[in-house]
Amino acid sequence: MISGDMEIIRRSRQAPQTTAQFDLVARIYPALERLVFGVRLDNARKAFFEEVLDADRVLLVGEGNGRFLKSLIARKRAGYVCVVERSKVMIRLAKDRAGDSGKVGLEFIEADFRAYRPEQDFDCVVTHFFLDLFNPPSQLAIIEKMAESVADGGTWINVDFVPARTLRHEILMSLQYAFFRVVSRIESKRCFDESEAATAAGWTVAEAISYLGGLVVAKRYRKNGLQVA
Repeated sequence: MISGDMEIIRRSRQAPQTTAQFDLVARIYPALERLVFGVRLDNARKAFFEEVLDADRVLLVGEGNGRFLKSLIARKRAGYVCVVERSKVMIRLAKDRAGDSGKVGLEFIEADFRAYRPEQDFDCVVTHFFLDLFNPPSQLAIIEKMAESVADGGTWINVDFVPARTLRHEILMSLQYAFFRVVSRIESKRCFDESEAATAAGWTVAEAISYLGGLVVAKRYRKNGLQVA
């Protein structure tokens, strides 16, 4: 554990990589989000917060500029938090936002998550508006990687957009994806539901909460124990 200190580690990348580039929008992303969605995405990020707070070893994947991390560190009094983020600028912003981590061990790893090799299992993994950047094969690889990184019975909190069900939401999502494909070169052209991939990787939904009229869903998953064939 890295108690009370923050460390940035750049890991070698052996696994398939995403080409997404968020350095250009890292500083303006919160303003863009507020302009389109107000505070509603921040409200969604708070779903199942107590579950994350109570976990001893927490993994934040694609945390971005650290808004959730700041809230977590402010209330967490012990344990270890690892942030895996590909964008160098996002990591710098998240580190600044987090400030003094107190008695919480805090580590930043600059890498594609699929190349990350944790030394110990985590109790809880969190993904906020991350999986929607990827096509189904990449989603499955990431979700399987998370299952490998979390102990049996552990928790995965996923908050993300889901495929649009209304014309208004469809237009909004189309504009959003068009923007980020041009500016940040994200992989996906549209939103995909991660549910089937999650089931295939050994995760079971324990609870779900909808936001923005069903356009955003927060899910609390549990990792299944070993399966007997």
